[in-house]
Amino acid sequence: MKITTAVGAAALLFAAFGPAAHAANLVLNGDFSQGYAQNNEFGSGYAGATQGVANWTGNNGYNLYLLSGSATTQSAVSQYVTGKEMLYSLPGFMSGGFVALDGEQASGVQGGISQTIAGLVVGTTYTLSFDWGAGQLQSRTGATTESLQVTIDGKTFNTNTVSTPSQGSTTVGLATFSFTYSGISDVLSFLSVGTPTGLPPIATIDNVSLVTAVPEPAAFGLLGVGLVGLVALRRRSA
Repeated sequence: MKITTAVGAAALLFAAFGPAAHAANLVLNGDFSQGYAQNNEFGSGYAGATQGVANWTGNNGYNLYLLSGSATTQSAVSQYVTGKEMLYSLPGFMSGGFVALDGEQASGVQGGISQTIAGLVVGTTYTLSFDWGAGQLQSRTGATTESLQVTIDGKTFNTNTVSTPSQGSTTVGLATFSFTYSGISDVLSFLSVGTPTGLPPIATIDNVSLVTAVPEPAAFGLLGVGLVGLVALRRRSA
């Protein structure tokens, strides 16, 4: 009976410190599957543009909300009268809805999106992850470079910079960052940073997730040592 009690305590400890299977994604509509109306621009910088993606806010830059099935065939609402606001090709990991942010570093052009995150707890460590890549609009040609600047809780993280050939795309895949929340800001934002001007370089983002970080393996080791000691103590008391 004493050992059973110890095992029960172990189960409770594991539930408290075990894998983050119980941790919900704090980002709403992280896969950009909700709110789709058409391939469109969203953000306050474009008068009359339909807000095209739920839970996210666009900055004054050039942001496209796309479906993978039509991203290379269906033009978005066009900023350029004669331009085609669709991609030449698509990074392979994209599925369903995703966003494409213009990386041209000019006021009113450089694309970014943000979301206010609810439920963050001061002192808790979180893991932020997302899939990303780079591409180009069919209204432009020429080689580009692209990266993403990510900000949360007043902390800024930068992805690596990737190069994309003219009329091509680059699959980067999963990017992961960890931080301990200090309560400075609960706004998560992405800003596209590309070169050169006038092409434009495009960053593509999908599957954004923010969850409580999984404890380090060393923490599980200490937990195991504690449990062994707990079982031994129960045996002696029995």
